Amino acid sequence: MNIPFMNQCKGQIGISFQDDEVTIGQCAWKQGRYVRPTTHLIKTDPRDLCEDAWRDCINAAGVTGTECVIAIPPSLAHHHVLRLPTMEESELKEAAAWEIADRLGSERSLLAIDAMPIGTGGDVLAVAIEQPKIADLLDPLYAAGLRPTLVEPQCVAVARTLSMLHRRQSDQATVRAVFDFGVNDSAFMVLAGDCLMFYKHLDHCGNSLIDAIARHTGVTQEQATGMLAGSKCSGEESNISRAVRDATRTTHEAMATDAMKCLRHYGVTNRGPLSSQTIITGSAGWNRHLAGVLSTTFNQEVIPDTDVQHIQQLPQTVVETAGWHIALGASLANINTNRQRRVGDFFGREVA
Repeated sequence: MNIPFMNQCKGQIGISFQDDEVTIGQCAWKQGRYVRPTTHLIKTDPRDLCEDAWRDCINAAGVTGTECVIAIPPSLAHHHVLRLPTMEESELKEAAAWEIADRLGSERSLLAIDAMPIGTGGDVLAVAIEQPKIADLLDPLYAAGLRPTLVEPQCVAVARTLSMLHRRQSDQATVRAVFDFGVNDSAFMVLAGDCLMFYKHLDHCGNSLIDAIARHTGVTQEQATGMLAGSKCSGEESNISRAVRDATRTTHEAMATDAMKCLRHYGVTNRGPLSSQTIITGSAGWNRHLAGVLSTTFNQEVIPDTDVQHIQQLPQTVVETAGWHIALGASLANINTNRQRRVGDFFGREVA
């Protein structure tokens, strides 16, 4: 008997690129549990890492093997959700490629492009990156002895992390909304089982909360950062928690409004069950004030990613690493080998 959630998977090296940092992670998956998860944060722009620096980073991360999966954010690769008619996968990708090239005003041959259908309403997530840019990102990895086997949008890695126990066909009726709230940007997703049904990149970010606190209280950016961090450990009615809540209320309400628009759009374009739960993840997703506003707006349960069943058993050192959910998701990209796409397919680059 082949039960998907019982499948074993020895993870590759997962690498999450961000604007100014890189997260490396690796894990295995066995009988519905993570095995030997590890994460390591490098606070350096990935575009600044040379061959020797990558070797040092991999050694410091304590990961094994040479095969790796790269997850890239919207800040490095253009993400567009298109509406296209139903067609064969090869035709869909070609149509999306020409549409993206036209939107970006670029020659088709100068872009590495891939696309995947999301949901049931004809939406297609297309991702494009300039050929020289992807070469500049991958070449130092090859030179350092690594073998990138797959390049994917970070939202796919996040969706995989949050769907490890929802990969059976019968799980497709289990719908969850996901708010991936990062320091520099955010995204709203809807997952049905392990399928990405809706995706939208949002400009809201953790840094906007710091700006709001600084404006509202008249403190410096550094002091505002300390206040936000301090509210994580303070009681709900402590002076610092109340100050942070009051300063960020308008920002949180704007986030909730945009998230509600996403949820309504999903409901209109996908004739399926609505979400029964919202999961907040991301490097700035711990903010409990955001959870409260979303719960009121959505009228449904809102939980942090650390309350998800299979994530609860991860060590605190792992879940406190920025980008852990992306790196571990990328590490397990071959959990469903029939869905895996080699780097020669995604972004059109052959494995060296």
